Amino acid sequence: MNVLSFPRGRNNRDGPDAGFVTTDADHRRLYRFALQYDMDGKTWATEVWAYSSKDAEDRVAAMRRSLTLCGQLYGEVEG
Repeated sequence: MNVLSFPRGRNNRDGPDAGFVTTDADHRRLYRFALQYDMDGKTWATEVWAYSSKDAEDRVAAMRRSLTLCGQLYGEVEG
């Protein structure tokens, strides 16, 4: 498994850009994490919002146990 690491860029920054941080309904900060997986000889990527690196790892573990397809998305309502 290939793992991307960006320590040099991360160490020179105070934090992520605004588009990569949000808050939940309880005003706790959520951060955007990249996920990658291999399929049919290619590497693919997606993302997940999590409270910390540990939370992101826990979410990946939960996905390994229970991930299922809900259906195709056709649009998004901003609000």
